[in-house]
Amino acid sequence: MFAALYQFGLKSGVGAETLSEFFKMVRVDGHVGVSPSALRGQISKMEVLLPQFQAACEKGHSKPVRHIVAGVDETFFGDFLILVMMDLRSGYLVLEEITEDRCFETWYAKTAPRLAALGIAVDHAVSDRAKALIKLAVTGFECESGADLFHAQQDVSRWLGARLGKRTASAEKAVADAQAAERKAAKKSAGRVSASLEADRVQAEKTLDDARQSQQDYHDNLQGIGDEVHPFSLTDNSVNDAEVIVRGLEGRAQAFEKIAEQQGITDSQKALPKLRRQFEPLAVSVSFWWLWVCESLLSLGVEDDGLRQWLTTALLPVVYWHHKMRQVKNPKAKEKYRQAWEAASAAFKSHTLTAALPISEIQHWLLWAESLSRQFQRSSSAVEGRNGCLSQMYHNGRGLTKKRLQALTVIHNYGIKRDDGTTAARRLFDTEFPDLFAWLLEEMGALPLPRKSRQRMGFNPLILLDVPS
Repeated sequence: MFAALYQFGLKSGVGAETLSEFFKMVRVDGHVGVSPSALRGQISKMEVLLPQFQAACEKGHSKPVRHIVAGVDETFFGDFLILVMMDLRSGYLVLEEITEDRCFETWYAKTAPRLAALGIAVDHAVSDRAKALIKLAVTGFECESGADLFHAQQDVSRWLGARLGKRTASAEKAVADAQAAERKAAKKSAGRVSASLEADRVQAEKTLDDARQSQQDYHDNLQGIGDEVHPFSLTDNSVNDAEVIVRGLEGRAQAFEKIAEQQGITDSQKALPKLRRQFEPLAVSVSFWWLWVCESLLSLGVEDDGLRQWLTTALLPVVYWHHKMRQVKNPKAKEKYRQAWEAASAAFKSHTLTAALPISEIQHWLLWAESLSRQFQRSSSAVEGRNGCLSQMYHNGRGLTKKRLQALTVIHNYGIKRDDGTTAARRLFDTEFPDLFAWLLEEMGALPLPRKSRQRMGFNPLILLDVPS
């Protein structure tokens, strides 16, 4: 019963009335209390207990300084606002709290105590270009503020995507109408079609081909924005720096400009200038990652130029593309990463140092490269995914309360596991914590007993009631 309340009542937002009906259908109501009010009481108790679990886990872990790349964003539900900060590598929600505003002072007042309590230092912050979030990174965290790849692509999609889709649909309808007109004319004139109708059909087909080509070019370049923002080139695995990335992004912007011109689409919302303003902030994520790599090599005492070159240009590309290949789900992107990984693997195997180093040392550097590859973050899409999850729960009619949000934050950090069986807390703190649901079962206590309903007295009209005289 507790499992159903936890899984469906808390995590999925199913109402107490529906859960009560379900428990009655499976004949549980004869053993435990399953009235809506009793179930609400149990769920409310879980909401109180879950934050206590997180507080105990965070208080009990050792506190070496942990350096993270943070994703920060805000989301609106009805009349209230939620501020969200997540460690993008582990997925741990450092902050998820309802507030009154989203100014810099509020952001800093909420995040600073949490970071201090957890022993976390934000080395890089990824967000949209909201002024308060940029100031939070630069002034509050004293780090670089990187642009979010997700929002950069979304801005272009809002400008071109829908309009190109409408143009393609309109062109398809025009071709269908022209073909229908030709068939109708052919029936009336014994198979002969006028030159004007044939010319109309040819022109409609050409318009459709142009629209489809523009739409394909748009999709290729929209994906291409992401292809440019990598520490290595997808084509030859050479090292990317900020200048190379900005140059590649400018090529994508010019392609969008050409598509809009060909299709007669105006940029009334200034999406293209906005995209161009984000080129350098997008490249910052790559520059920061390379700085992190250099600092890591210095801290490990790697002074040999040959070893450093092997690590950065031979080993890291292999591990990085392999990590991306496992991470992405888009088939086209996965194929690109697979080809880049195969090319990097061939270069790694042919490198003279690969054969010279002992297996144990190569294994040591593989773990190092895997850790650094996971630290590269260029998008806050994980935060957007979390916001979407909360949005679905909010709009299903149940809404969100402060207590429910706190409970859901704990479940996200300590209850949800990836395919490798790790929770966000495990990945951030590198510590095994007690099982969340097992702990909750011990704390919930005994289930409520069913109500003993009063025996109903049947009314017998033949029995006369005594009436005082």
